[in-house]
Amino acid sequence: HEADKDDAVLIAVTREGRTYLGTTAMNPEDLPAKVRDLLVNRLDRTVYVRADARSRYQVVVDVVDNLRSAGVDQLGLLTEQIGGEKKAPEAPAP
Repeated sequence: HEADKDDAVLIAVTREGRTYLGTTAMNPEDLPAKVRDLLVNRLDRTVYVRADARSRYQVVVDVVDNLRSAGVDQLGLLTEQIGGEKKAPEAPAP
């Protein structure tokens, strides 16, 4: 699916609450500027958030809020079952 593309903008939240943009560790408050820079010249402006099933909900909500503040309006949420098996992504929010 789209989130598996090499150029997809993917944010990951680990069960410990660490946040990654691609493979780079990031402070959640730094995400808006970095994501804005990444999306500026892209046709596909979808950002995917993959959260560990055991991550704290509030951390994921904070990441989503930070992305919204960056102007991201196409957001895909990816979840993983506790056994690590990937589930299909949810439809991007309108």
